[in-house]
Amino acid sequence: MGAFSGGLVHPLITPPHLLILLGLGLWLGQQAPLRLRTPLLIFMPFSAAGLLMTTRLVMPQAGQPLLIGMALCIALLVALTARLAAWIRVPIFAATALAIGLDSGVDGGPSAAGVAITLFATWISLGLCLVNFSYYVSLCPQRRWVQIGIRVAGSWIAAICLLVLAFALKGKSLG
Repeated sequence: MGAFSGGLVHPLITPPHLLILLGLGLWLGQQAPLRLRTPLLIFMPFSAAGLLMTTRLVMPQAGQPLLIGMALCIALLVALTARLAAWIRVPIFAATALAIGLDSGVDGGPSAAGVAITLFATWISLGLCLVNFSYYVSLCPQRRWVQIGIRVAGSWIAAICLLVLAFALKGKSLG
């Protein structure tokens, strides 16, 4: 897989990133009318900053439980149909974007240009995933049963996160 295509699929094949993006998409999409301007103005620069920081910093493997914990919190917001004030939403989008960016570092194999292409493609993919997930959820009819289905999807994401956290914590106690 090339540098660009590898970067494009990275958020889709990294489970914590996918769980966060699905959760954010569900959460944004369930709040009619869909307003993506502010979340994208926060998410995209912070994800770019996190991706750029990966060229100098390495996020330890302990960051995976943190990402799963973030996905769990977002999934609970979906399950509860939470409508939070803007001053609370801003740090949520900033923190998740920065954490995903920091966790998306490229291993030392490719050249500097290859790393830049991969990180750029990852950044594009993060934005596309967030926009698409939230847009398609917002297209769902505002019928009660559809909204319950979206909440159930949020609770499934929360259950997945709890299972992953349980296995991560069990693995640490055995080691």
